[in-house]
Amino acid sequence: MTDQQNSAGRCSLDQLHPKERSVLQHIWRRFAGQSFDDDRLRSMHVQRLSGMEVQLAFVSLRQQGWVQAVKKGWSERLYFIPFDKLQTLQEAFCHLKPEPLTATAVKLLQEGRSGITVDLFNVLVYIAKHHAAMTGKGVLHKKHIQRLGSVAELTPSDVEGLLLRYAHDEAYPPHVAVILDLLLTFELAAPVQGSLKANTAALQHWLALPREAMDRLVLLNMMERYVPNQAEYQHFTWRICDSSLTRGIWFAVDQLLASSMDRPERDASKAQSLSVQDAAPWVRLLTGCGYTDLGVDEEGRLHFRWRMDPSALLSGGNRNHPVEGQFFIQPDFEILIPPDVSYTVKYTAAMCTERISDDLMTVYRLTRDSVAQAAEVGMGPEKILSFLKEHAGTGVPENVQAALCQWGKDTERSWNPENLPQAGITLKERVEVLACDGSDNRYHAARYVCNPACGLMLPARREFVLELDDCVPDRVSIVPDLNHIPVMWTRDWRSYHSSTAKQMMEQALELSAKLEIAIDGSRMEFIPFQLERQPWKISGALYEPDSEKMGSTVQLGEGEWKEMRLVVP
Repeated sequence: MTDQQNSAGRCSLDQLHPKERSVLQHIWRRFAGQSFDDDRLRSMHVQRLSGMEVQLAFVSLRQQGWVQAVKKGWSERLYFIPFDKLQTLQEAFCHLKPEPLTATAVKLLQEGRSGITVDLFNVLVYIAKHHAAMTGKGVLHKKHIQRLGSVAELTPSDVEGLLLRYAHDEAYPPHVAVILDLLLTFELAAPVQGSLKANTAALQHWLALPREAMDRLVLLNMMERYVPNQAEYQHFTWRICDSSLTRGIWFAVDQLLASSMDRPERDASKAQSLSVQDAAPWVRLLTGCGYTDLGVDEEGRLHFRWRMDPSALLSGGNRNHPVEGQFFIQPDFEILIPPDVSYTVKYTAAMCTERISDDLMTVYRLTRDSVAQAAEVGMGPEKILSFLKEHAGTGVPENVQAALCQWGKDTERSWNPENLPQAGITLKERVEVLACDGSDNRYHAARYVCNPACGLMLPARREFVLELDDCVPDRVSIVPDLNHIPVMWTRDWRSYHSSTAKQMMEQALELSAKLEIAIDGSRMEFIPFQLERQPWKISGALYEPDSEKMGSTVQLGEGEWKEMRLVVP
């Protein structure tokens, strides 16, 4: 995209011309963010707009970045609304008024799990602690696949309903494929010399984020890449995140399915309806990822409730880091980590402990084996003790310090930090992580663009794999040469001989233009879209000028209108 288009792309929706807004709303309702070609563009019927007006508005929308294009083939294009525009259009064009239910009226089917970002974190810790070897085909060894499946709380049943297509589906169960795909597309991990390893630079940036920012990035990633290739399904995934929905309140899934306001009038028959059964897999995925809870009412209707504020989640407005909390070390060697502890500190703690549980409070435990394993990735007992003293809110119990000293003596013979890879984040690296929370953080961009080419998921949409086309046609090229048209046809409001009147109608149809015609003494707007010769009849949409009333489809025969004028933008 050119700098000019980039700048224009930031144009507010309120700054659009009414015709441009109408065309954009029509495209959004019919296609959401799915692609469409020139044939579908030409066949669009937008209220009160001629085909020529639609084309001119469409060019302007492309220039302003509301619609993008990719090259499908020689002189062929696919068009789509960019993903980062869809939330704005959802809030502007879809005014939901869902009816909440009380908690007593809904039976809990499944509580949201600890969260997909927690799963990603635990898998990152696992691959940092272990040599996650891969086969020659680039697939993790079976034992590591099984271990990743047990490390994550996400389950196959949370994912399999979406029927995701991904590479190596014969080896990876769907929940493991999702986790690996997210790690790869966020470039947090990559295959290196026959094993899966963490990308230290990206990991530092990721761990510097607050939990809310991680949840947002992952949710948007899944909404862009995991949603079935169906416009109504994409509409549903945005409606379920609408700002009118409140955290902790139950809403019925069927209230957020297709409604008449989401379908253009003449294109309603072309829209695919979505059932609760179709939509349920997406809600199950959100529940498995910790975003929602799943429930059912007395009538068997499926319900969901957000475990966090969906509007705040997607707005990404709060990028400030929370006050860095401290953890607490118990005499029984357990480390209690509250949610206000940064992920950078939590990661370092995870590198030298064993994980016990992930809930509101994360619980780790220091053991002889965990200390020995930390030494193998470059974090010796002295560094562990120094780290614990720095971040323990009530200090390090004496028995824990004594045990660390003893375990250190047991491992110091075999531990040589100069010969070991720095797989974890050492104290020096941790300081660098805390310093990268500004504009240099790759994940702090207003719209972080992941790298789907690195992931496992096979693209469901063609625009993901085709070349962007930044060449926008000139508006002048849309308006045809009018030199062969008599000037009076576009200038004068008057009656014509029947043959001339029919000729003007056919010319308007050829140009995709609009006419003003007089019917029963009233001046009307007419947009023709079909001609019949035997007998001569022309069909089109008829509107009252300067009125908000819907148009009607009519068929006019010879002599059924009087005065007329051809309207060319």
